[in-house]
Amino acid sequence: MKTIYLLRHAKSGHEEYIANDIERHLSARGYKDAEEQAVIFKKKYKQPELILSSPAIRAFTTALIFSKHLGYRLEKIQTNASIYEASLQQLLYVISELDDQYQSAMLVGHNPGFTDLTNALCGYVIDDLPTAWVVAIQLNVAHWKEVGVGNGKLLEK
Repeated sequence: MKTIYLLRHAKSGHEEYIANDIERHLSARGYKDAEEQAVIFKKKYKQPELILSSPAIRAFTTALIFSKHLGYRLEKIQTNASIYEASLQQLLYVISELDDQYQSAMLVGHNPGFTDLTNALCGYVIDDLPTAWVVAIQLNVAHWKEVGVGNGKLLEK
């Protein structure tokens, strides 16, 4: 069994002077929500063995906030450009490429991909993954390469 945590980045600002979407920062509310959700996550779940983030500033900042609360070394956070604006198939590929030494991993990224991935793995369970929210999915697989549609169980919404 493997466990995947999908963390949608916290609320971002819509600064008009930012030319690229990837450069958007968290809003004040985003920082607050990420801090609160990180505290809740720490009480409910074990620290993931791997944190893999989209390179978007809002996603990586959310990963940093969670790492701080979880005691996960900040320099161990990895980025993967494939998570940014990823489709369901891209996200399944990212997961399939994880090293089997890890029993649990957290992906930090974006919608609609994370909502689509949750629903594909677990059956239709959510309409829209909110910002700064985590879904925990237990995967009925021995190896990350085996992850596919329908082999996950939502641990909690």
